[in-house]
Amino acid sequence: MAILGAIVGIVIGFAIGAFFTEVVFANNASWPDVIPFALAVLGGLAGNQLGRQLSARRADRTRSA
Repeated sequence: MAILGAIVGIVIGFAIGAFFTEVVFANNASWPDVIPFALAVLGGLAGNQLGRQLSARRADRTRSA
């Protein structure tokens, strides 16, 4: 579950970063090209953490039932 969350987070983070770079903050500089990759890393970390929390919550429900 954590790996799936990380993959989804990477894809969503990269898409949001590309949108911001190309549409919202469009300019001719090359430094904003880093933003999609930085957001992809942050999205991967957030998705991984969310997947771990959901797995732990599911395991707690299974144990208590």
